[in-house]
Amino acid sequence: MEHLSQGLIAVLNEQIRCAEEMLRALSEENRALVDGDAELLNRVGAEKARLVAALEALETERRALATAIETHVTHNGSEPSAPDASWRMLLTLVAECKAQNQRNGTLVKARSEQVRIALKALRGSMDPSCYDPSGLAAAPKSARRLGSA
Repeated sequence: MEHLSQGLIAVLNEQIRCAEEMLRALSEENRALVDGDAELLNRVGAEKARLVAALEALETERRALATAIETHVTHNGSEPSAPDASWRMLLTLVAECKAQNQRNGTLVKARSEQVRIALKALRGSMDPSCYDPSGLAAAPKSARRLGSA
């Protein structure tokens, strides 16, 4: 039983380490998005993918250990050593990662909208008004290909 509890604590500590790395990667991603640094964004994307895979593998291992401990407790009636502090720390880090990822997603969406508007303007398909004098949607001007005169 003791080896299961120690294994669970070790896995939780590794999950915490990976979550802290993910938080740093998300911070780097935010900086890359704000600065428009595509090279950094690509590097961080690869790092995030590696960390997600590691976290998923650790979560599978954690669940297996938790199930084994639960089964042992059910059959033997012994009380497991609870890694509550590590669990709370992991949950806090995961919540911070989720919040930072949502902020980054908002930045990506805003950048995407800026690019969409710029492309629309370059193509000449932007109308100065949305409605014609009668209140109906104005017919779009014909768009031209980029680079055409």
